[in-house]
Amino acid sequence: MNLSVPRASVRTQTAAVFAAFALNGFSFGMWAVRIPAIKAQTGLDDAGLGFALLAASLGAVLTMFAGGWLGSRLGSHVMTSVSLAGCAVMLPFMGGAWNYASLTLSLLVFGMFQGTMDVSMNANGVAVEHVGSRAIMSKLHGSWSIGQFVGAFVSAQVVAAGIAPFPQFSVEAVLLLGAAVVLRWALLPDRHVESGGFRRPSGPLVLLGAIALIGLMAEGSAYDWGGLFMHGTVGTSEATAGYAVAAFGACMAVARLAGDRLYAVLGAARLVGGGALLSAAGLGLALALAKPSAAIFGFGLMGAGLGAVVPTTFRAAGAQPGIPASVGIAAVSTVGYAGGLIGPAIIGSVAQTTALRTALVIDVVLLVVLALGSRVALRSRPAA
Repeated sequence: MNLSVPRASVRTQTAAVFAAFALNGFSFGMWAVRIPAIKAQTGLDDAGLGFALLAASLGAVLTMFAGGWLGSRLGSHVMTSVSLAGCAVMLPFMGGAWNYASLTLSLLVFGMFQGTMDVSMNANGVAVEHVGSRAIMSKLHGSWSIGQFVGAFVSAQVVAAGIAPFPQFSVEAVLLLGAAVVLRWALLPDRHVESGGFRRPSGPLVLLGAIALIGLMAEGSAYDWGGLFMHGTVGTSEATAGYAVAAFGACMAVARLAGDRLYAVLGAARLVGGGALLSAAGLGLALALAKPSAAIFGFGLMGAGLGAVVPTTFRAAGAQPGIPASVGIAAVSTVGYAGGLIGPAIIGSVAQTTALRTALVIDVVLLVVLALGSRVALRSRPAA
């Protein structure tokens, strides 16, 4: 592994990996706001749109192992810039989709590049941590959340201006391609030539994967079902229902920006375990009282508790002895994102036969399990 770089360049390389996370979040936020317009221009119903969107998650899960292996051989810096360029190229295809097949195929390929970039930029973040000797992983994920917010805000202004998705995404693609070229030069060179190929998760990686699975399953449930719980169960308006999701996302971003300092004080196990308990308490409060103010406050607590789970888990996965960071992160993120993929579907299936309020109790139970299991999976002392 070659991490010998001039000290003067560390600041640039740190800024570059922060930019990679922010740009990834920015592209996601820009896309998410245009989903209603894409649905209208393709003529899809809710079910058809749901299956098309599933293709992006499926593509990400299917390519994370390959992305991790390529990152270890070619360098996480190379794969981060290449996958960002791939995402940029696919955006106009998504914006110009005209039917179910064209949208599903473009989202599948987009998801493949997204999954590869997710693994690669996290691996590069771990490498920058090692070189810079300070924890930044939680702030990196916080920059993703900020990028997502900015992307969504900009996209909303584009919608207000009456601009169609295709020209919007075409301009964005050009900007992201330019950013990919800059990142190729600016990111920390991080190549593990000793990696021999794919690795199946085993030992500690299995436990870390379980933590990531529960954390991302709970996160997906909050985003996918939080508004529906507020509107359908609590009985709020659609506008008020959005406040619960907004509170969740805002508190998660704040927690991630503070997560590195908390990691240094508490260590990985206590940070993740305590956060899981806080998250379980917040969701439990929302479900038990089912009142607008209590539910918004509860979802905010849930977001704050979950904020450090994924960054801390990825940091641990990228620091496993004898395993390149990109390979370890790929193994854990594949399991974790599978939880984000299937979790909301499980909640929906249970809610179909019982009630959404009852189905969301599954997340509360799993978060308690995560809190109890974090001490075993994250045996680490506080960082110096």
